[in-house]
Amino acid sequence: MTEIHTPPTRTAPTPAALANIRPQPAPVLSSPRPEDAGAYDRHRWERALLAADLRHSNERLLGMVLAHLAGPGGYMPAGGMQHAGRLAGVARLTARQTRISLHHLQIARLIYRPDIADWPATDVVRPITLTMPTAAVTHQPRRDGRL
Repeated sequence: MTEIHTPPTRTAPTPAALANIRPQPAPVLSSPRPEDAGAYDRHRWERALLAADLRHSNERLLGMVLAHLAGPGGYMPAGGMQHAGRLAGVARLTARQTRISLHHLQIARLIYRPDIADWPATDVVRPITLTMPTAAVTHQPRRDGRL
């Protein structure tokens, strides 16, 4: 008599179980300083942006706009194009979506802005420096799941 070999079954999570899984953002201990960021490379920064664990596609869109508008060193000086209203017009987002996206990019350590409480000029927009997060794109997991 011939035995029939059945492959092992794999359990799949239900859509409800997947909806309840939320990635936890990395804790922000302090904002990275621009001088600690190293040399800026737009291609590497965009790869880090696409690989980052961001909450919404607006954040990636705004990151690409910032990469396009930033100077060769990844720096946007104070009072420049990075005003939320101006960026909103370029990215076709609302000013609120733009401010939220800037905040999440800063939490993800993709941009650095001086602390608003320490910024002396209330009528001048804070500068933005595009920075590389510490573990972005440089450590990709191997196929077997180990680092």
